[in-house]
Amino acid sequence: MEQLAAPSLGTGTVAILIGFLIVFVIYLLIIGFVLWVAGEIVVGRRVTFGESLGIASVGTFLVGAAIVFLSPIIGLFGGLLLGFVIFLLLVKHYFKTGWLGAIGVSIMAVIVGIVIIFILGALALGALFALPRIPGL
Repeated sequence: MEQLAAPSLGTGTVAILIGFLIVFVIYLLIIGFVLWVAGEIVVGRRVTFGESLGIASVGTFLVGAAIVFLSPIIGLFGGLLLGFVIFLLLVKHYFKTGWLGAIGVSIMAVIVGIVIIFILGALALGALFALPRIPGL
């Protein structure tokens, strides 16, 4: 008699999913940090890291869904514009600010992100040249 086996995803698929989850969590932490710093600079009141993580997590799915599902209907520019409006609404809601504050947070988030990328790139480049050499290689 033949025994039926339970369907499995396979080890390769599970490893890919675990890798995706790890990268996604790192992405949320980085974007949350950038939004938190931008919110602290622009909004002026005490912005929590949890609010920033909320914007990063909910925004990722809502903006992505708007771009993917609505772009075929309203065009790519319309999908991007709608995604940006959704992001502004999320910032406005979570940071309890107005439209100008939300736009300011968005602009400051881009600036903070560029500065962080520049600093991390400089550290990586410095580490590349400061690594000890292995004798004989």
